[in-house]
Amino acid sequence: MEFFKIGKDGSAKIYAAMLENFTGDELRDRDDAFAVMDDVRFGIYGVSEGGAEVGFISIWALGDVTFVEHFVIYADVRGGGIGGRAIDEVCKKFGKVVLEAELPVDEIQKRRVAFYERHGFVVNPQAYMQPAYRRDGAWVPMYLMSYPCALTDFDGVVARLYDAVYRVKYDGGAGEKR
Repeated sequence: MEFFKIGKDGSAKIYAAMLENFTGDELRDRDDAFAVMDDVRFGIYGVSEGGAEVGFISIWALGDVTFVEHFVIYADVRGGGIGGRAIDEVCKKFGKVVLEAELPVDEIQKRRVAFYERHGFVVNPQAYMQPAYRRDGAWVPMYLMSYPCALTDFDGVVARLYDAVYRVKYDGGAGEKR
């Protein structure tokens, strides 16, 4: 398995894949998605196996924590363990990793949370809201999952996450737009 950096020239393909795999509340609008690529803390990495591109992962370097913002294994290669190997490699490389997962209401959401748990992630017990990506978007209740253990500085990590990724100020729960 290999990871390779994707620059702005390859980002149109990635954005199209994001539209197929995430709801509107889980995505920036197109202009913001391209603009965020200028932030030195952000990176999109293609995932390849056997010479074929099989997915991508976008991450934020937030000090001692790496935030996985979007992770996609393409539908035509899912189910063969590629996603598990990819997330294991990310955890091995970065050590302390956090990500958001939808609350497990339907079967797909339950399977997604279980997938991350099988790979060493734990659900942090504190309530967490994903801020809106768009001006007219909704805040979404989510699990904040972390590897290899629950966060000892939940508020500090969430404050960095809100600041860098969502450009909002963390106020201990409700959040407030800057």
